[in-house]
Amino acid sequence: MTVPSVFIVIGPAGSGKTTVAQKTARENNAAYLDKDRVCGRFVEFALKATGHDPTDRESNDYYRDNLLPLEYETLMDIAGANLRLGRSVVLDAPFGAYFAEPDYLMRAAEHFHWPTSETVVVRVRVPEEMLRERLIQRGLERDRWKLAHWDEYWASYGSLNCTWSGARFLDVNNEKPLIIQG
Repeated sequence: MTVPSVFIVIGPAGSGKTTVAQKTARENNAAYLDKDRVCGRFVEFALKATGHDPTDRESNDYYRDNLLPLEYETLMDIAGANLRLGRSVVLDAPFGAYFAEPDYLMRAAEHFHWPTSETVVVRVRVPEEMLRERLIQRGLERDRWKLAHWDEYWASYGSLNCTWSGARFLDVNNEKPLIIQG
């Protein structure tokens, strides 16, 4: 049996993560796990039920302290289940809250019993003004806070300075037609 791969597609909202992640899943016959599809409805319900704005996650301490960790634990757990079946996976999520933790991937792999696998982190990059324009054009409620607090959002989420060890990194310039560099 071949060793399965884990493709972790990261980038800010509107960068084209989903497009890149879905293309990667198709090309590698891998399970596609999108954090928002896996956990989004539950998170929205939990935020509403606790009196929080379901569209504001970036500035919401309750979300960051309680729900965000559960979202990523769930995603990593489902990834582990697929990997143990010999199935490669593509994870589509920003992961920004964990960039500063060099051992994040190794800890997650151990905690969720990932078998030996190759991990590739795909950083989807797009210039700031193009990203802002994409968020305006798509007009989603969940982007309202980002646009209203653009400088703060870009300062926190625009960088893809990921310190993870144990992975190979590829950069995708999503400004023009898909260009993979690595």
